[in-house]
Amino acid sequence: MMKALAPLVLACLLALSPLEVGAQQTDDALDLGDLLTGDLLMTADELIYDEAADTVIASGNVEVAQGGRVLRAANIRFRRSDGVVTALGDVSLREPTGEVTFADSATLTGDLKNGVIHRLSALLTDGSRLVAGGARRIDGTRTLMRKAVFSPCDLCPDDPAPTPLWQLKAGTVIHDQVKHSLTYYDASLEFFGLPVFYTPYFRHPDPSVTRHTGFLAPSYRSSAALGPEVTIPYYLAIAPNWDAIFSPRFTAQEGVVLAGTYRERTRDGQYTIDASITRALTPDEDGHKIRGHVFGHGLFDIDETWRWGFDLERALDGTYLRRYGISSKDDLVTMLFAEQFRQRSYMSGTGYLFQGLRFGKQGDQSPIVLPLLDAHLVSAPDYAGGYTTLDANLMILERLDGTDSRRISITGGWHRPMILAGGHLLRIDASLRGDLYHAYTPVSLGPLSGGARSETAGRFVPELAVEWRYPLISRIGSFRQLIEPIVQGVISPDGGNPQDIPNEDSRDLEFDHTNLFSTNRHAGLDRVETGLRVNYGVRLGFYGPGGERATAMLGQSARAKDDSPFEAGSGLEHRMSDYVGRILLQPSPWLDLSLRFRLDHRDFTIRRNEIDLVAGPDWLRTRLGFADVGRLPESMVADFEGGREGLLSFVAEPFENWTISAEGRRDLEEKASINWRVGLFYEDECVVIGTGLSRSFTRDRDVEPDTVWHLTVRLKNAG
Repeated sequence: MMKALAPLVLACLLALSPLEVGAQQTDDALDLGDLLTGDLLMTADELIYDEAADTVIASGNVEVAQGGRVLRAANIRFRRSDGVVTALGDVSLREPTGEVTFADSATLTGDLKNGVIHRLSALLTDGSRLVAGGARRIDGTRTLMRKAVFSPCDLCPDDPAPTPLWQLKAGTVIHDQVKHSLTYYDASLEFFGLPVFYTPYFRHPDPSVTRHTGFLAPSYRSSAALGPEVTIPYYLAIAPNWDAIFSPRFTAQEGVVLAGTYRERTRDGQYTIDASITRALTPDEDGHKIRGHVFGHGLFDIDETWRWGFDLERALDGTYLRRYGISSKDDLVTMLFAEQFRQRSYMSGTGYLFQGLRFGKQGDQSPIVLPLLDAHLVSAPDYAGGYTTLDANLMILERLDGTDSRRISITGGWHRPMILAGGHLLRIDASLRGDLYHAYTPVSLGPLSGGARSETAGRFVPELAVEWRYPLISRIGSFRQLIEPIVQGVISPDGGNPQDIPNEDSRDLEFDHTNLFSTNRHAGLDRVETGLRVNYGVRLGFYGPGGERATAMLGQSARAKDDSPFEAGSGLEHRMSDYVGRILLQPSPWLDLSLRFRLDHRDFTIRRNEIDLVAGPDWLRTRLGFADVGRLPESMVADFEGGREGLLSFVAEPFENWTISAEGRRDLEEKASINWRVGLFYEDECVVIGTGLSRSFTRDRDVEPDTVWHLTVRLKNAG
């Protein structure tokens, strides 16, 4: 604290020392006047030079400013014979960083690297407070404080006498300005004035440090699978641009889990690696005791238009992530990619490696995609107001056990959006697509021999789509309303999906309002939608002056022939599709209601229904969710069989700094809970406390229904 105080006082008083005035002589001209020497500014009510004592005395609201620092005191004395500087009465020093030091008095001796401060009080830059009965400055780099107290907690403004929420008391505290650390000896941690923990030694960085090697706040967790466990993270500030966190988990039932995170910011980007490994006491389903995982993410710039990155997700077995509470993912995806953004165009190259974690997933049948090349090129507008596009795709997919496939797909198109008289919107899209496939499937001919079936297939799909919209807008007072009918006609040759073309990326299909006016409702490229069809619907909107709104969308698709390429359960399997729509109501900031639905085209039976309601003021937000996905296409049944599910959650802030949350998910068909959780969180200027209780009812191999309780307490500004 004295590091800046001594030079300021010395510089000020040395500037005064050449003055030749008589003993006990007062220079009335300096009364509240300014003395400017270089960049030093001093004001005082009175300035006296005591010739007998060879002492310069500045008294009465003394203020010294230099280099952004401001020193104030009732009286400052400089004894020229031995260089002793003494500041008396309401001494305060404000640093350029905002740190403020207060003292009853301060005395500096010798070369001003040593000194004594009486009754020190400091407000640090992070809001922490440090109080000591006395302090001694040593060698210009350390401040040794006796009977010191440190706390970041604010005192009650009405009655500051009560002790703060927590504080550190120590017989000796050393502030090292070289190492930027605060070291405590013979220290005790107090909560509400009651000692709860004693340590002979403790150290944490001072507020000038943003990153510092040391222990982070531990966390406690207890579950039936692992028993009681403690995680003690240790942070390593290795370099300004890279660091690591070593987070061992000490479990009662499965031993020690070694875990950690490594982060680095490079000149062109950044990446993070998160991993864990353990020798479990309980083996996995295959009898292996070495279990672990590695996750990673990176993104790097190559130049102004190109960048590359990776996502890494691998686990040593299928249940480790859920059993150890790391992740609930069912599939892990590892990818390496490069992509370019240039004006209106986009190109990318990607490689994929998949790992299925669900029971029954065969690892050798998981696809390896390398490479997957995509290009989407868009031209500038032509003389007619249209523009051309070129989409190209190359995919090479292989399996250790199963069908390998190759695909080349090229689509060229011309697009012309128009605004006609009267506000009619017309859009014409014409395209020609060509695909070439090669599939290689091993065929078993006996226990000791084998063969393979190689097939090549291709297709050409010309397509013409015309879309008409007519947005009608009117006003009712300060409210606006919208009615927009939409009709889209699409024509292309029938067929287009021969049996010898493998289906790798078009299995996941969800027909809803978002793809009603898509010319191909299939996901991916392996399946195409062909034939003559018409898509039609209406969009409605009602908008208020304060952001209130109510919108709706309803539509249907019709085919000329009853030869749908879509599977049963998709909503598109008949000549007339199901009705799809969405309703969104936001009448006030306190209410947000969203409904997505699909209705049977024959009797309006609900085939799919999703409701999401969020209501309440900011301090109490409640969410109610319901999903009835009904029957799904046969190709998707292996992944998810549909059903009905409900969700209820709330987040409440009943008092300042307090947050209470709860959430529960339930299978409404099986009348069984899926999971639930409750949590309590408190945060103020000096402490963070989080605790929660959760239960999962999932059963999967060595994963059983489990209840988990966790607790984290972090003392702010103490490391």
